[in-house]
Amino acid sequence: MPLTNPPAHSVISSEVRRAADNDRDVASLRRLARGDRDALADLYDAHAAALYRHGYTLTRSTADAEDLVQATFVRLATTGASLLAVRRPGGYLHRILRTAWIDDRRRPASQVEEQADPLADRQAPGGDGAVDVGLDVAAALAKLPATQREIVQLHLVEGFSFREAGGITGVSMFTAASRYRVALGRLREMLEQR
Repeated sequence: MPLTNPPAHSVISSEVRRAADNDRDVASLRRLARGDRDALADLYDAHAAALYRHGYTLTRSTADAEDLVQATFVRLATTGASLLAVRRPGGYLHRILRTAWIDDRRRPASQVEEQADPLADRQAPGGDGAVDVGLDVAAALAKLPATQREIVQLHLVEGFSFREAGGITGVSMFTAASRYRVALGRLREMLEQR
């Protein structure tokens, strides 16, 4: 079942994950390591939407984001006993997704299809010149470099701390915070020009 397009207002809607969620996910990983395939479905239900948003932030393509989510769960299903050492399943899944994205980007350019502008077919409601702030924010986010867009997504939308977002992206928490600060400054400038 394909995931739906992310709403333009997804930047400001987020669920805060609780410690009980992490405990449940750790238990699911243990079940998965023992061969329980229902555990994979439980993890999918809990994390697929957040992983899709992260993938969409990186690729700006619905199909590529869905492919990244699929690659994440395929890798998870084939990992085995090393799952027992995972303490933060949410961050672990996001790192798998990011690694899959990096692997895809390393493919020769001849294998990469041209991507259309994901915002090109969206129009403001009413068509009478009304400003749709959600589309403005989405368009401004799309103009940010991928590294900044990813940190904004992980911190603001998915609720990861700068330390966790830095761990997922392979940078220090200070670099993650700096990228976030710079991204917000650029977003502010772009939105003020409208």
